[in-house]
Amino acid sequence: HISTKLILAIYIVFDFFCTVRKKKRRENFEHNIVHLTGDKSPMGRGFIENQNEWGNIHFGKTTMAFAGCEIMAVYNALYALGVRSGPEFISELISVFEVKGAALQGWIGSSPFAIKRYLDKHGIKCRIVWKEEKLSDVNVAIATIYNDRYNLYSQIHTVALTKEADGYVVHNASRAKKGCQTLREAVNGVSVAPKLICAI
Repeated sequence: HISTKLILAIYIVFDFFCTVRKKKRRENFEHNIVHLTGDKSPMGRGFIENQNEWGNIHFGKTTMAFAGCEIMAVYNALYALGVRSGPEFISELISVFEVKGAALQGWIGSSPFAIKRYLDKHGIKCRIVWKEEKLSDVNVAIATIYNDRYNLYSQIHTVALTKEADGYVVHNASRAKKGCQTLREAVNGVSVAPKLICAI
């Protein structure tokens, strides 16, 4: 069993000491702009729900399909809040997280602390919650979870959740439970047996 505290400590270390080099960030940005605005762009209008189709969009030394869920969750949350959207914005977000946040140069996604830093810096009022019982029914949230609480090898996933008229919607999670009336229920419906690491 690996404790959540150890996972978070690993993210902190890899966040600060394994950033993506400036040359690589520039190459990724130029590549991503071309492919996100071209005919075969995986980006549609609205929320990003199709992470598995982002294999040609670069993030650090890997791809958004492999490790981009945290950035997509931030994008989806900001889209829900009416802040910004579009190909240029997601390309900028990728670059920002490559500077500070791309854990192990992107191979294990982005640090939850980097998400909080980004939102704070851009004037989005938020707080980190570590326990399910502390979750409150806000209109927009970002949750990082173990996909399977019984098997940590099933990896970690980060999603945005938005409160709609018929319940919470979990974005970029195809197997998520629909129609949940509380944020806690929605977080517990992200996958078959999820376990919360933290929520923002």
